[in-house]
Amino acid sequence: MQQSASFGARLRYRFDNALAKGPIVVIAYMGLLVLALIIVAGLIATIFGLTFGDGDENAFEAMYQSLLRMLDPGTFSGDASWGLRALTLVVTLIGVIIGGSLIGLIANGVDQRVEALNRGRGAVIESGHTLILGWSSQVPQIISELVIANESEKDAAVVVLAREEKTVMEETISELVDDTKTTRVVCRNGDPSLPADLERACVGTARSIVAVRDEDGDAAVVKALLAVRSLDPGFERCHVVAEIAADDNARTIRAVTDGRVLTVSSDRIVAEVTAQACLQSGLAAVFADLLDFDGDEIYFTEERQLVGKTYAEAQLGFESSSVIGIVGSDGVHLNPPGDRQLAAGDRLVLVASDDSAVAFTGIRSVAVPSPASRVDGRDRPMRALVIGWSSFGGLVMEQLDEFLVPGTEITVLIDRDLADPADIEAVRIANGTIRVTTGGGGPEDIFALADGLRPDQVIVLGYRDSLSAADADARTLLSLLALRMVWPKEDPDHVRIVAELVDQRNLQIATPVGIDDLIVSDALASLMMAQLSEHAELLAVFEDLFDPDGSVIGLRPAETLVPPEPVEFAAVVAAASAQGASAFGVRRGATGEVTMNPPKSARMTLGAGDQVIVIEHRAPTPPPPPAAKRSRATRATKKG
Repeated sequence: MQQSASFGARLRYRFDNALAKGPIVVIAYMGLLVLALIIVAGLIATIFGLTFGDGDENAFEAMYQSLLRMLDPGTFSGDASWGLRALTLVVTLIGVIIGGSLIGLIANGVDQRVEALNRGRGAVIESGHTLILGWSSQVPQIISELVIANESEKDAAVVVLAREEKTVMEETISELVDDTKTTRVVCRNGDPSLPADLERACVGTARSIVAVRDEDGDAAVVKALLAVRSLDPGFERCHVVAEIAADDNARTIRAVTDGRVLTVSSDRIVAEVTAQACLQSGLAAVFADLLDFDGDEIYFTEERQLVGKTYAEAQLGFESSSVIGIVGSDGVHLNPPGDRQLAAGDRLVLVASDDSAVAFTGIRSVAVPSPASRVDGRDRPMRALVIGWSSFGGLVMEQLDEFLVPGTEITVLIDRDLADPADIEAVRIANGTIRVTTGGGGPEDIFALADGLRPDQVIVLGYRDSLSAADADARTLLSLLALRMVWPKEDPDHVRIVAELVDQRNLQIATPVGIDDLIVSDALASLMMAQLSEHAELLAVFEDLFDPDGSVIGLRPAETLVPPEPVEFAAVVAAASAQGASAFGVRRGATGEVTMNPPKSARMTLGAGDQVIVIEHRAPTPPPPPAAKRSRATRATKKG
């Protein structure tokens, strides 16, 4: 039989529990103790006739005098009788003890509050804000874009709720986001999959929600979405953008939310852009310019004066913006046929510097110029060298295969310690062959390959499955230096080099190497999620651009559209429209400079090497010979 605890033990137990509840409870107990002491002291003084002053005192006056001696130790020095002195001495000593304890408790409470704020456990009081759930390297990029988008707002806010420490998030954002301008960034530590933490971040008053993948991948995003759904079953309060890697998960999320959750497959998007950039230099910069908020963006407008007019006529009706598609009752159509007529209610998809620049200026009559050449030169087999590998490489090959011409040869150089040749052997392409060679992947291996290989294209992929982001990018940068030693950028027989970087912070040190295109894995998806958080209707445009069967952004040789003489950009638009494309910019071959959406009246001379940026339909790839229809990757092992 358990022995009952003593009164002292029980008292200590209750005192310990009181301390565990925080300083407020202890302060309340001390207040009750002070009240009890002054009542007892006042009653003792009254019962024993101990007077504090003029002798005409009651119990309440005695209690008040006891309180004064508890608050100010010097007060009892004027007490005359020894009985009163003994009583007030005890009261004063207890007051000193309680006062010191109270000061310590208040200081400790303030410290706890400051510590809680540093941990990011405080509540958020915001409305109309963007709520980011989760933490990854993409979050600072998303915030940077939202800062630009919110420049016109006086008091905008972005709230980040993640399991990462608040100080780490704030330091990273401060390092990567130079100036937040009119946007306040509030970081809170918490679990996005817990409804209570979501309520702490004011999920109910958010304008938009962006859920990013952290170290738990798609699982973390799915749990965060379920937590949001528990508070907003229909996702009706705001639109939600979710980063999902697996296409099956993305389709399921869209189906169960009736399309209210917009999903972005970051790996697929980056693979698509990487594949297209392999074939057309400068395309990565065009994508980045089109997706970010700093520069030209995609807008929608309805123009009643164009009802009954054709899409080709509408392309020439805006001086300061470029028409690239139509939103009709049947959905979004980028680069529709030029003879399609606009109906009432149709909206145009345009590229413009700002919504104020979208203004109909009247249909112009522009003669279609004669091109200097009718040979495109893009539809030929190529020899490609791939250095490095990860699971992302399979996606790139899959996307690249849709653009390849039969007869393409791809050589993959990997470090056997960092990638398994069997993974590459499992990759199948319909329009070419893959040969795997193994080695250290260092300069000596690249020099050895260069003796018998003259590629048209080099693709450098990071070993992001087996190395950290920093180590993977370090390997990539060393490979780039070796490649430019073998094939200098100034070489007349230029070898185009496209490289993937995992961490966008390494972009600045990679640019001077002289690479044709740098694909930052987390940057493009970040830009797309930021755009969708502000304009959900852009999803249909992005789906068309990144759909294997949809439209694509292309760079057409300028000589296939216009002669090498001064022409207005309107003539370039008319020439592209006559060839089934929608022009919205130019790229100078000599400098690589990209000019998006020049005025229609701007005169320019486009010569050899210059390119016109267009939206065009994906050209069907010629069917491969029967023997090569499902070519399996072959393997050649390099010794040493």
